[in-house]
Amino acid sequence: MMKIHMYAVILTEMEKLKRYSILRAGLIVVLLSDLFSFVPVFADDGVRKNFTLVMNNILESNCTYFFPALILLTGGFIARREYTDDTLKNILTVPVSLRRLLLGKMTVLLFLTIFFSILSGLLGIFLCLAAGLPDLTLPFIAEWMGRIVLGNVLLFAALLPLTIVSAFFVNAVYVCTAAGFVYGFLATMEGSPMNYYPVKAALILFDPQCGAGYDFVRYSKEGACLSLLAVFLISIVLFLFLRPSGMEASMKKASAKAARRKGW
Repeated sequence: MMKIHMYAVILTEMEKLKRYSILRAGLIVVLLSDLFSFVPVFADDGVRKNFTLVMNNILESNCTYFFPALILLTGGFIARREYTDDTLKNILTVPVSLRRLLLGKMTVLLFLTIFFSILSGLLGIFLCLAAGLPDLTLPFIAEWMGRIVLGNVLLFAALLPLTIVSAFFVNAVYVCTAAGFVYGFLATMEGSPMNYYPVKAALILFDPQCGAGYDFVRYSKEGACLSLLAVFLISIVLFLFLRPSGMEASMKKASAKAARRKGW
């Protein structure tokens, strides 16, 4: 039997998103993140308010407060739908394994992360235009759009172990989401040990203000890359050796029903 190509799995998963409200929920989170980042513009604290300040705030709020929960909740939702909607029995009719299906779902989650990141950057640009903030030039726009997208992609990589657990164990979605929120929040801390904290790595690599103003810490881009590489390798091991629960049981149950002889 011919195997289904991965691009077909990905396209199918993207088509499924049209039936759910997860995109609207993601837009709300992006809006909240950008508004939260824009509020300091109105503070009378002596800090120069410009385009760079707002976009830097957006990068930080995305990585530490809003996007960890968004990524994990969206990933768990995409994986959980097959279980809660009782559609796993339909998957048995096509030659696709559960791991291939979950890999396709996580690839779609990466695309959604990039999509939400672009929206976050565009909304930040719109807010800065509306407020008439200085330094809003095309080179700065291109630079900060790249920082925000790449920063969130690295955040996606830092969250991969939790994403895989939430995808393989459908009942652990909300626990993983809560853990992701704490995981991101801890990246607001400063100190030399944070060089090897995966979520902090995204800020170390793309946030020019990370560690600025602190005399007691010096961040290393090499350490950040090393921590992200370690997390990625751990994610591969988890994906290869974890045994999915819940979804796998449902597939076996559906397979047994399909194999049952019809008639008298």
